[in-house]
Amino acid sequence: MLGTEKGTLDMNLRMWLLGLFATAMAVGFGSPAIAADPVDPSNGPGKPYLVSIGVGEFRDKAIHPRPTADADAKALYGLLTNKAVLGIPADRAKLLTSADATREGIVKAIDTAVDATSKGDLLIIAFFGSGSSVADKPCFFTPESVFKDRAKTTLTPNELEPAFKKIKGQKLLLLMDVTYKGFDAGEEKVLEPSVAPYIKLVFGEDDREDSSLQTDRVIVLGNLPFRLPLTKGGHGLFYTVLAEGLGGKSDQKPYFIGDEPDGLVTVAELAKYLEKEIPNGAREVGKNDKEKELFPYIIGQSTSRFWVSHNPAETDKVTKRLDTIAALVKDGKMNEADGKEATGLIFRMPRLKWQQDLRKAYQNLADGKVTVDEALTTRKTLRDSLKLPAEDAAAYAKKVEDWTSELSARYIKPFTTGELTAAAIKGMYSRAEEPLPVDLEDALKKPKELSREQQDELLMDARMRLGRREDLDGDKAVDVSLAMASGSLGDRYSIYTDKAGVLKMQSQLQGRFPGVGIQIRRDAVRDGLLVATPIKGSPAYKAGIQAGDLITEIRLDVDKFGNPLPADAQKVHSTKGMKTEDAVSLILGAPDSPVTLMVQREGLKDLKEFKIFRNFVMVETVHGVQRDKNADWNFFIDEKNKIGYVHITQFIAIDLDEDGREEFGTVTDLKKAIAQMKKTGLNGLIIDLRENPGGYLSSAWHLCEMFIDKGEKVVTVKPRAGAIREYKAEIQGDKSFEVVVLVNGNSASASEIVAACLQDHGRATIVGERSYGKGSVQDVREFKPTGGQLKYTIARYYPPTGRNIDKLATEQDPTIKEWGVKPDPGFEVKLSSDELNDWYEYAQNLLVIEPPGKESPKVNPAKDKQLLKGLEQLRDILKSNGKAPKG
Repeated sequence: MLGTEKGTLDMNLRMWLLGLFATAMAVGFGSPAIAADPVDPSNGPGKPYLVSIGVGEFRDKAIHPRPTADADAKALYGLLTNKAVLGIPADRAKLLTSADATREGIVKAIDTAVDATSKGDLLIIAFFGSGSSVADKPCFFTPESVFKDRAKTTLTPNELEPAFKKIKGQKLLLLMDVTYKGFDAGEEKVLEPSVAPYIKLVFGEDDREDSSLQTDRVIVLGNLPFRLPLTKGGHGLFYTVLAEGLGGKSDQKPYFIGDEPDGLVTVAELAKYLEKEIPNGAREVGKNDKEKELFPYIIGQSTSRFWVSHNPAETDKVTKRLDTIAALVKDGKMNEADGKEATGLIFRMPRLKWQQDLRKAYQNLADGKVTVDEALTTRKTLRDSLKLPAEDAAAYAKKVEDWTSELSARYIKPFTTGELTAAAIKGMYSRAEEPLPVDLEDALKKPKELSREQQDELLMDARMRLGRREDLDGDKAVDVSLAMASGSLGDRYSIYTDKAGVLKMQSQLQGRFPGVGIQIRRDAVRDGLLVATPIKGSPAYKAGIQAGDLITEIRLDVDKFGNPLPADAQKVHSTKGMKTEDAVSLILGAPDSPVTLMVQREGLKDLKEFKIFRNFVMVETVHGVQRDKNADWNFFIDEKNKIGYVHITQFIAIDLDEDGREEFGTVTDLKKAIAQMKKTGLNGLIIDLRENPGGYLSSAWHLCEMFIDKGEKVVTVKPRAGAIREYKAEIQGDKSFEVVVLVNGNSASASEIVAACLQDHGRATIVGERSYGKGSVQDVREFKPTGGQLKYTIARYYPPTGRNIDKLATEQDPTIKEWGVKPDPGFEVKLSSDELNDWYEYAQNLLVIEPPGKESPKVNPAKDKQLLKGLEQLRDILKSNGKAPKG
């Protein structure tokens, strides 16, 4: 990230799968909240189609058999053609096994399935089998595949792309249970494949920072490439759990959505079931810790509302009620419109509380507990309660107008307030899953021509029509409007974050966040939350929380803002089955508010209780070679040659003084580190900017000043509105030692400003791989009306030579060929995917603060060939200029 004092040049951190699609943009429509049919029937499967592929037998002996693959594909075919479960007709279900699953046959089957389905139809494609990689891209073995010739004989995502590109409006569920370990490679080094091509196949290109995805498309990976799938009985564990979920268990407590089972298994309920029960099954059948850590990876469920199967245990009850409603309509005791509404609500659980209450009334009607008039009276009472006060709608309109005014004036591309207002209204209805009323749609057709008064009226009217509803309570309507409207800008770096999201994200730019100060991850084997490390100086660190502790319970007496919890609120939260992000949400909170963690520590019989008062946790952004017993850093990587090493994780600046210089932050910490090294002599310094997403422009600017001559240019910022600004060094930098800068594909924004500046002035040798290529500047500002945060692009930046950094510019202008910061000639050091994975694991371990008595991990150039190259360069320079020690 890189930005102004109030802004940032942000980027997607390493787009590894587990971080790629965290939030989503819902674009499906339901019916109006106060309309006759509150349930959208299009969320059903339409005319479903199944392609079930299982390949477990191979002619090439180098590829190991996978006996369960054929059985799983056949069983899924049988399950989904069963009328009690989904009842897909035989002419719309294709089964391919080891006997006939050729590359051409699979491609044809999927192409036929896409052509045979249309908007609203459910398309299920399932792969059971084995695969490997072609370079680092995944491939799927077919019976005729030859391992040594797999580039030409296996099925790759590229071959499926033409068919997937034809999917327009279908509901897609892609199921993949593939092992990437079942082969003999001989002497060949085989890279671990990335599954990103499969994700691209399903969702297309989308790397927005809010990770918005197209709705009604879901991919379920039974395991990631570094895990082996497991077997249970005669089937794979994935299929066994999948069959249970599709067969109705996903519509049972605690997995159903709503207040009771409704007889349908939605894709969200199925995902919830798989995420819980596959790890449970792995702990049961796994023979070692690695096997017990198996978990699925699912993308798209939060943006998809469709259902995929029936719950037979509830079907008879639902059918009986529907028949009763139909009879009431037929006998003239209930009009057709009311009957349609009752049928829709009984058939499927609605999202909103008032609709669920109305559903209960219609169920009571069908069960003979109330009369038609009594049910309709309940409906009238519920609908009357939905009317939104005019002042609430006016407050909504005012807050949205504040946003449209700011964006229209400062965003890098020109947008009128009318265009932004239209985007906000459409976004709110989209997120609410309601169709935009025809008259509103007509009024928004020429948004540029809308006056301010008309915009205000439209915003109020749009909000009034949706009424009171829990998904739009308080500022939620503003939040969803601004989030969706920001998404419509076509700018991956411009987003709106609500108040709760701001709390979670504060460390990314501000360098501090309110919490206890621990890094956690799931321990799948023990089914708890493992403390990877406490953060130095944090409340948890001071309380004695240690790396390796297992958090078993989180206990709360107050909410995250310090307010007492209601008497009936859940106060004790077991971490069994808890997602890491849910745990983080519980642990984060306002300064001085308490949270209690129950911890299991190795070697102790009893649990330890830690009552910790949250506070602002300061993020360390300047790391060294190894921590001492006080967890302070030593920075010399080569004591003999007096070569130092600093890893800068991001650029933060806290508490700026009157001149805009930080009093606490990255530059301050780097100055302290250099001063510490210079006490005994400093001949060379390695600045590691790999994986650094950026941060404040002021921080990058002042860091560059430390190394170049006074008056030299650092960066030029060119906004749409306002004057071009040149940032120059205002102090004389220290040039008494040599510098190497390490960069990679995730070094972005502020990192690229620093690397480009030092490269352009010949002050440093750049080593590693080409940087990310983010040449735009975002302003990050508090949005006071909601407590949320705005981030939007206001300018582009250029290093001293004026060259282009922005990769997007090359997409927009084909005459621009260069982007990013490239290593100096002879200093490009590329890592394979396997080497990169090894480096990530090694680098992550360097952050751990070990418990007392254990030696801290140490930076080791032998495990990092990019670092080694930089170290060798400094040694060569010192040798040539006579600064290297003799002997």
